Amino acid sequence: MLEVSDWVLGAMLAVIGSVGFAGQFLCIRLGTEQGEVTDAVLVVLFCNVALVAPPVFLLYEPPYTALFTPVSFASFAAAGISGMFVARLLMFRSIEAIGANLTSPVIASNVIFATVFAVVILDERLTATHFAGIVLIVAGLAVVSWETAASSGARSLRETGATLLLPLFAALCIGVEPIFVSLGLAEGSGILPGVLVMASAATVGFVGYLVWRRSLRRISIRSRSTAWYVAGGVSTTAGFLAYFAALEVAPVVLVMPLLQLTPLLVVVLSALFLPRHLERVTWRVGASALVVVVGATVVSLSG
Repeated sequence: MLEVSDWVLGAMLAVIGSVGFAGQFLCIRLGTEQGEVTDAVLVVLFCNVALVAPPVFLLYEPPYTALFTPVSFASFAAAGISGMFVARLLMFRSIEAIGANLTSPVIASNVIFATVFAVVILDERLTATHFAGIVLIVAGLAVVSWETAASSGARSLRETGATLLLPLFAALCIGVEPIFVSLGLAEGSGILPGVLVMASAATVGFVGYLVWRRSLRRISIRSRSTAWYVAGGVSTTAGFLAYFAALEVAPVVLVMPLLQLTPLLVVVLSALFLPRHLERVTWRVGASALVVVVGATVVSLSG
């Protein structure tokens, strides 16, 4: 039997994770062409819960409440509300508004916010390497801003900034997510049960949001948009599971650079598979995604 080293297995899983996260962007872009963003968020969340719950119930013995402490449960729930509910709602609206290949590099800036939160909350140090990576990310985002202005017809810096607020706030919410996750893991709870709590809390929170807005409605199962949302849910769940599995068998210095490939994959896959009327992919978009990938990798490795 062919034996695979932990490094090779970790690299394969990390690449699968980055492809899964990239696939989510494309599926949501295709689905929201005719569908609603709120439907997309709800379907993806239901898919996350449906796909993660069975392994948790099979791999762990009851009582399942023993898997958590009050602090870890609250931390994972907060991570779910921030990263899976609020960030996803903003991110999907951004994909609908400016496209997948412009949204993904901005989302990758979450490592900047994660670094700031780690310095302020966890008392970590900001190194010169951190700063260099942040400069690269900002440079990449400057090009994204330029392309956003060109593609959206924005006539001023203010209009361009307003267009980028959605993905920037999404990146902010994703950036705070690891802080909550780290607090939950520090209590001794496992990743898989933690992901289930995150997805469940996000689902309950989003349904509550829809009820409050009086916009909860029936989703057509036979809709083409719903099929794309389900594909997006499967894709992002596969991305999460592959990512966490990679960290179980391989070091962070191998996994994180490969995971940061997502923005570049989104640009390539958009150019290959998405209709031109949905995505405007230029060489500047590809270059900015590459710069952001390098910057995010530098920040991740120096952390």
